[in-house]
Amino acid sequence: MCSDKRKKVPIREIGEDHSIDLWKDYQAILPLEEYDETFLLKMLTDDSFSEAVEGSPLPWVPLHAWRALGQMRSLAAIEAVLSLTESDYDQHVYDDFAKLSAHIGNDAIELLIAILADHSRSETCRTLAAKGLGAIGRSSSGPARTDIVESLMNQIRQNDRSDGWVNGAAAEALMTMEERSVGPEVLRMYDEGRIQIGMVRSAELTKFFGRQLVSPDRLQ
Repeated sequence: MCSDKRKKVPIREIGEDHSIDLWKDYQAILPLEEYDETFLLKMLTDDSFSEAVEGSPLPWVPLHAWRALGQMRSLAAIEAVLSLTESDYDQHVYDDFAKLSAHIGNDAIELLIAILADHSRSETCRTLAAKGLGAIGRSSSGPARTDIVESLMNQIRQNDRSDGWVNGAAAEALMTMEERSVGPEVLRMYDEGRIQIGMVRSAELTKFFGRQLVSPDRLQ
């Protein structure tokens, strides 16, 4: 019988990791007792790590925790990670949330749709929900994909320019999915001033929508 001889590293010792696409294989490197949903959720939400001295590996613990939770497809990771969006971890959450959602997959669709539609949630949470839906939808098919497309389109249809940044995130998610069938309607809603495009590259917009777009000044 073959066994995994790779050295196990406690999550508190892994430390700095600026990679976005290349996540570690946490099941392989974490001790068995740490590759556990309850333990990882506790690590993810422990505020004390942010108070560690400069150079300590501890501030990186939440990032490794949510990545490990994503790899084990923990739905509980969604709300736990979103709870960090007002903290120092915000940029890391923004960079990782789409991939986290994609790892969890279709089980996260209903929750993310609910967050996107809930105006009591912060703009950041709703923007991330749109990003997460786009990441899941990229590899989804059938009813799951249909539900995602409808939720993203309804976000834009039912909200005006005052929700322009979230609408923009929904449009970007549709581009991530390469859902070209909605292009004409998205273009029309863009022309109506509903969508704030933000920093999406011009080439990406051209590819998806079929003509060059410039982020409208009328939303300023």
